[in-house]
Amino acid sequence: MQYFDLISTLNERQLEAVEANSQYTRVIAGAGSGKTRVLTYRIAYLISEMNVKPWKILAITFTNKVANEMKNRVIQIVPEAERYLTIKTFHSFAAYFLRQEISVLNYPSNFTILDEEDQLKVIKDIAAERGYKKSDPIVKKAINYIGSCKLKEKYPGDIRIDHERFEDERTCLEFYEDYENVKDRQYALDFDDLLLRANQILSSFPMIRAKWQDRIDYILIDEFQDTNDTEDKLIRLLMKPSTSLYVVGDPDQTIYTWRGANQGIILDLDKKFTGVKTIILDRNYRSTQNILDSANKLIAHNKLRVPKNLYTDNIKGSAVTVRCADSSLGEAEYVAREIKTLRDVNHYRLSDIAILYRSNYVTLEFEKALMAKQIPYVIYGGMKFYQRAEIKDVLAYFRLINNQKDDISFERIINTPRRGIGEVAISKIKSSALEHGLSMYEYVCEDYASEECPAKAIVTLRNLVMRINHTRDEINKDEETFSKLLEDLISDIGYYDYLLLDEDGEDRLQNVKSLFEDLRHYLKSNPDATFDEYLQNVALVSAQDDMVEGEKVTLMTVHTAKGLEYPVVFVVKLNQGVFPSNRAMTEGGYVAMEEERRLAYVAFTRAKERLYLTYSHGYSYVVKSELSESMFISESGNSMVQQRPTSRNSFRDKPKYHYSFENNNDEIIFDDIPQKEETFSQDIDNGVDDWQVGDICIHQKFGRGVVTSLEGDGIIVVKFESEGEKTLLGNHKMISKGSK
Repeated sequence: MQYFDLISTLNERQLEAVEANSQYTRVIAGAGSGKTRVLTYRIAYLISEMNVKPWKILAITFTNKVANEMKNRVIQIVPEAERYLTIKTFHSFAAYFLRQEISVLNYPSNFTILDEEDQLKVIKDIAAERGYKKSDPIVKKAINYIGSCKLKEKYPGDIRIDHERFEDERTCLEFYEDYENVKDRQYALDFDDLLLRANQILSSFPMIRAKWQDRIDYILIDEFQDTNDTEDKLIRLLMKPSTSLYVVGDPDQTIYTWRGANQGIILDLDKKFTGVKTIILDRNYRSTQNILDSANKLIAHNKLRVPKNLYTDNIKGSAVTVRCADSSLGEAEYVAREIKTLRDVNHYRLSDIAILYRSNYVTLEFEKALMAKQIPYVIYGGMKFYQRAEIKDVLAYFRLINNQKDDISFERIINTPRRGIGEVAISKIKSSALEHGLSMYEYVCEDYASEECPAKAIVTLRNLVMRINHTRDEINKDEETFSKLLEDLISDIGYYDYLLLDEDGEDRLQNVKSLFEDLRHYLKSNPDATFDEYLQNVALVSAQDDMVEGEKVTLMTVHTAKGLEYPVVFVVKLNQGVFPSNRAMTEGGYVAMEEERRLAYVAFTRAKERLYLTYSHGYSYVVKSELSESMFISESGNSMVQQRPTSRNSFRDKPKYHYSFENNNDEIIFDDIPQKEETFSQDIDNGVDDWQVGDICIHQKFGRGVVTSLEGDGIIVVKFESEGEKTLLGNHKMISKGSK
């Protein structure tokens, strides 16, 4: 199969993008416009038609999953390039670079990569050593401070505090210094370090920079709108004057500025390079025109963008459906009922359906509603596979095989499974190792260790170290796949038996077995891979890499849904203060609101055939106010033409219908919704539904009090003369109104 056999599958704009002959090319690829195909064909075109050597090409994607998919697609077109293709994420490329070059910074090439959980453990340990509790707020504050400093490419030595910008800034800097010292002792790097150290080497060592610039003639970058300043700097350092830069992205889908993405990098590319060719892909292959019309109207309210208007040759499709419920529970019940209808009547699979939301905290009512309808579901974005305790345990053993300086991993497994080593003994081993300038792993191997620390603990740990050393030796012999050697290690140390002592032992054991299955799949796909490369691959896994398909409804945040698509999408909780978020509305200004709008645009464009927009009335304890319709509904041309009047004090007479407006129709649709018959008697209800602030409340137990606030859903706050402030249900049978 050759590239020229496939060009008939490209539309005119895609073909123009694939065959662009400018040195600098910017492809603005709208949602569902086939950007992955364009990038794949571009690589194949360079190799098969332009005779570019595949090892001269560097392609960057934002997830390992996409990198693997793209590599496989290119190989199908130009099989001869398989051994030479370099398609990586920014972090995996930086790790690949550092494995070869980090020695100039006096670091070994077998450094450990710390993930977020490892980082948290280090900071908690530092907090404990400084006399704080591991749950103290300073832990989170220090982590955020370290992250913000690294986004600005500042290590502790680069920071001087004359006046604290916020409370505890100096303390956070001290945590940062301790954190870096711990990592240096253990030859460890976190994700930010991978990019920063790569940039440091390329900036400080001209010969190394020239060597890598000579290796790369073409750089292609996917999802360029999510690039941050550090990543942009890395690309510039890898470029020589003749390097070709080809970027693909959509400024309208920049939704990660909170973690450093700089939309200006793609928007201003033509200001930084001379002769940039911009090609806009605006034909959508995913969604119906009704869905695209809503998305186009919505995003047109943003100013920071490259104008485009998505269109499709698909059918016009079903109108976008808007539903308003009188409560959050009613909204969730509607969604669950509609999903049941979609499955039972319209014959959609549950895996065709996604429920998207702005923030995780809104899921509870939807989960309850789905369970009530016996609809299976899965939430993505919760505990990731590689973050589960048993997986972290096993990987800690793997990492110790690779790096004996790794105290974080050693501390994790020192008593897992249980070895009868007490906290006092562990603390003594840790402090003694530090005094001798050794890692804990190295220290227990020394003869004098049994004299300085409890001998029983040292003997036990030496046996463990000998078993790990044996596994390392066998792996280095390269006589059999290291997956089997690793399985033997985990089995021999008694970890499987240890798991089965737990109440959820069988499930946890299945997780470990899945890890080894994953390892075997990795080796099958990458037969020449080393143990180091496998560990690196695991450390760099992203949220979407854990996803698997199944017959379940998918619940996830819009951020997690980026890059995915579903035949049916429900965008829920479209309320002011929820989506858009309250913080964006009150603190962020127009820049934050534009990002919220981009987030809604991403949510809308995940839908292929049917798009539902839902919201509710009622009081929100999170927003701390009555809920109202999100501005994004009207901005997308889908506003309700009428809404029911609401009263924050109305506890009774709830309507038995919901209003909705179907896009492109001028009628209100009343949906009869079966609800439980409400009964009110003196046994369960005092008949009072008109409480006001200042009313006198008489409680049979607490006595006389004054209503100080109303919290919606019939909840009142009362300050009693003898009992203090209480939050009560306003129509509870034990309370009544008193005279002022």
